[in-house]
Amino acid sequence: MKTLASLLDDDDESSDEDASEDANDDTQQENDVEDDRQASSRQKNVVSQEFRDAFACHLYMLFTIMFFMESEARIGGSKSGKTSSRGKGKNSGNKNADSLAEGEDTVQMRAVCADAMLTAAKSMGKNRFRLWKRGVADESVVILPCRIAYQMLESASGVIARKAASGDAALGMIAATVDTSDSMMGTVVAALMDLMHSYEHLASLCAELCTLVSSNQLAVELIREVGRLDTSESCGNDSANKASGIKFVAPFINELALSRPQIVLANISHLLQHLQTDPYYLRSAILTASGNIIEYIGKVLRPRAPGGSPDSAIESDTSPGNLEKSRTALLDILQERAHDVSSYTRSAVLKSWISLAESGSIPLERIIPVTTLAIDRLQDKTVMVRKQSLQVCYNVDLSHHLLLCSLSR
Repeated sequence: MKTLASLLDDDDESSDEDASEDANDDTQQENDVEDDRQASSRQKNVVSQEFRDAFACHLYMLFTIMFFMESEARIGGSKSGKTSSRGKGKNSGNKNADSLAEGEDTVQMRAVCADAMLTAAKSMGKNRFRLWKRGVADESVVILPCRIAYQMLESASGVIARKAASGDAALGMIAATVDTSDSMMGTVVAALMDLMHSYEHLASLCAELCTLVSSNQLAVELIREVGRLDTSESCGNDSANKASGIKFVAPFINELALSRPQIVLANISHLLQHLQTDPYYLRSAILTASGNIIEYIGKVLRPRAPGGSPDSAIESDTSPGNLEKSRTALLDILQERAHDVSSYTRSAVLKSWISLAESGSIPLERIIPVTTLAIDRLQDKTVMVRKQSLQVCYNVDLSHHLLLCSLSR
């Protein structure tokens, strides 16, 4: 697989060199003529049908190997989990050693196969004009790296498990496919939403994937899908499955707000409607994300210190006036939601105020209202909320004192 990918890369580099030499010789031609000539040369340099068949055949074979490898790893993991608690005989230590060795071999094989599949995904994206006419890719072939990447991410439920399952390579496969195949965006978004509904650890991985993709389209589409979630209650097992799925999806909002706050801010209108719905964990995630966005806006609007480095201020495409309006609206929402019906959501709001006070992101005109709010929440019936209210009072008072000292200087 790597050999076929390297052949494509070598041919692409040689064709680029020939095109550049021809361009240097024909300096009299116009840019439009050069573009037409390069497009026609791309069409002439498309690989043969035999090469495409060989590439697709090897890719299918690699996909099949990895599919059965992932299935055997799951079955072996479940069996070892059952037998480890029962094995108390003389040879139990040897059996555990053998299973450990087999596990290491499986991890190594998965890493090698994942590396080859990642190379194939990048090569198909880079050389799509060499593989297919007019760059219109065969979706049944291009989607194969993503299909196996989904199964790999299902097992990446921790730091050690992520390394064993080659989670970084899986994220790279999906990112390479999304970057080069716009037509696959809907399929990838639907698959990621289904994964987040089914597995608790996928929310943070999907947020990380949004940072690996070169454009913001994947993050925007996922935010819109979260905004379209059906949060209405129903009876039976479907209601329990829906509730657990929404609970697993909710952390994605907060994780994405930490890494890409400007994207969440631009599309937060899709999420604010869920503040009127029943699932408290979805409301808590949106309010926590709002606190992170307010902190980001505070850093953008904060003036750069004299003699400070250019990196000390965060750049933003949005005008300061619009950012100020957005911050005011989000601060109003945080103040209002401190009286939410759920104690978990009230606690999440107070934690956001604590974080804002620690970072100095609370505007001066909000100091007294926030302090009054925290004092009022000291009468809350939940111990957790009263504890957070005390912390808000302390941090706001300390932040106000530091602000007055800086102004006096």
